[in-house]
Amino acid sequence: MEVFYYLVFGAMAAVVAVLELSKTNKDRINTSSAFNSFKNNYLLIFSLMMATAGDWLQGPYVYYLYSTYGFGKGDIGQLFIAGFGSSMLFGTIVGSLADKQ
Repeated sequence: MEVFYYLVFGAMAAVVAVLELSKTNKDRINTSSAFNSFKNNYLLIFSLMMATAGDWLQGPYVYYLYSTYGFGKGDIGQLFIAGFGSSMLFGTIVGSLADKQ
């Protein structure tokens, strides 16, 4: 099953790379080099802190909390998947509604 996730990730990364590399100069917005440097630094730090470090810090504590309530390893895995999945599905809807309101 782990190979499946690697294949899906690789395929998605390839699609994104092809889409980005297929852009023409007409499709790109001309910005200053200072802004591009700021944007790249911001995206790098945001990706490191929110995508990886946040989950790495939260995971062990939540796992321990669930295990003290008597949940098994499989149940805890399902809870993690349900939490991340609902966040993925409903977070985009709630975010757009919050912007409108």
